[in-house]
Amino acid sequence: MYKRNRVTEAGGRVLPFIQDGDYFFEKGIKAYNRRDLYTAKKMFERAVTFQPEEPSFLCQLASTLAEIGEYEESNRHLLNVIENGSDMSECHFFLANNFAHLGMYSDAEEHALLYMQYDPDGEFVDDTQELLDLISLETGSKSTNGLPLSTEEELIKSHDEARQSIERGDLPLAQEQLRDIIENHPKFWAAYNNLALTHFYKSEFDEAMDVLQDVLDKNPGNLNALCNLAIFLFHLGMDEPGGKLVERLKMVHPMHPEHRYKLGNTFGLLEEHVYANKWLQTLRKSSFVYDPVTTHMLAVSYYALGHKELSLKTWKKVIDLDPEGNVAPFYLEKAQNGELTVSGGDYQYRIPAKNQSKPKKDRQIKAMEHIQQVRKGLEKNKITHLFLLRGNKNEEAYETLRDFCMRKEESLFVKEIAANIMLEHHPELPVKLAHEEALVEVGSPSALLTQALDVLQIVKESGSAIDEQVLFYWSEAIKLSEVNGEKIFDNEKAIAAAIDHLARKQRGKSTQKAIAELYEVSVSVLSLRIKKLISWVNRNV
Repeated sequence: MYKRNRVTEAGGRVLPFIQDGDYFFEKGIKAYNRRDLYTAKKMFERAVTFQPEEPSFLCQLASTLAEIGEYEESNRHLLNVIENGSDMSECHFFLANNFAHLGMYSDAEEHALLYMQYDPDGEFVDDTQELLDLISLETGSKSTNGLPLSTEEELIKSHDEARQSIERGDLPLAQEQLRDIIENHPKFWAAYNNLALTHFYKSEFDEAMDVLQDVLDKNPGNLNALCNLAIFLFHLGMDEPGGKLVERLKMVHPMHPEHRYKLGNTFGLLEEHVYANKWLQTLRKSSFVYDPVTTHMLAVSYYALGHKELSLKTWKKVIDLDPEGNVAPFYLEKAQNGELTVSGGDYQYRIPAKNQSKPKKDRQIKAMEHIQQVRKGLEKNKITHLFLLRGNKNEEAYETLRDFCMRKEESLFVKEIAANIMLEHHPELPVKLAHEEALVEVGSPSALLTQALDVLQIVKESGSAIDEQVLFYWSEAIKLSEVNGEKIFDNEKAIAAAIDHLARKQRGKSTQKAIAELYEVSVSVLSLRIKKLISWVNRNV
């Protein structure tokens, strides 16, 4: 009563605090992004209560449930989306993953194949193919990767030979073998990762980074490549991007033992002993239990965490598995005498070498440049200048654009923008642009670049400057569309709002609700595009 009287005395009005589905969805997204999954689950459930048939709410809830291991409940919501007639084909991909985690491989395969059927060029095609391959390994069924059995056996044999070359230390031969495999099987990612390792072992750091960048451009999210990248970054002294990548890897929960091994090994080398121990322990019920290397790594992680008796017991098991080896006896003696101080290098199955040195600083700088190529390629002033010329259709502007296209020193990306604007002005006139040592003729404007330029116009008309932050997220959205086939520009207002929001967040504060109102889109539609764009931008860092 006291509070009500005070409001009345002030002559104010009591404004209702509106809590609708979008409100709770936005709070759920915030909790999800900071990895507070149980709060996110609660918020998404509230959002679904308000709008029980909104597919984006149901899918986000299902995704969160899957991450905390509630696969059956996740499936219930995904099936609800499908039964309501939604065309969100990715629901089949998520169902396939959930069924695989539940050990229901027949159902997992069914939904994986449905996803491939409904969206053959979709965002998760490579992941779905990898899942089908894992299912075939788990069940012993015929491989689904499309290769004849003889070809598949030959590929496995060739890759094993390359790995043996690495183990013998014949790195030039291994590189030759791996390049042959990549040329004949361009989607055999294991060959890329091993090729990157050979370059790294030879201190060819630039080349190693180039190979990993190639893998992640073609197959974003490749776990082995991400793990190798994390190791390379720390070895090169790039602790900040390496730390960001490690935080991403801590959120990964793979199903297959090979991936769990890779995570355990990577976390060990990076001295993240808790996570190393977590994943290495999960391998005790797999064939890795008979592997002396894996068992040694588990012993190291136990010792690093202060579980000395467990570590001694585990090293004794290594001796049983590898009675002629000298690694376990060395570590066992050091541990028993209290002379062991664990570092990342101890996770390798060898007696540690002395006086290991780090590469020179100039190598670190070169490697960082490779990782940040996209940031270097923005060329803010040039793109802004070209964008302004788009609205000026006189002959002088056209000649300026033509001259730009003929400059060999300019990047291909900005020349493509210039050519696209010329074709918008005069679609009947093909455009020539200088690329490397040749002239390339472009006969029609790119639908993607036209949409992307329209999006910049929307951002500008909404009152935002076309600055470095806007252009960074804009160019990344173009790459996401080109590389992944993501139709992110189909809703131009929504992607413009997402780009503007992320740019404003870089400069200061911004809320999804305010931006959604400014661009006249729903918060749920905006949030989905923000999530996709952030996921893409963070793919390598």
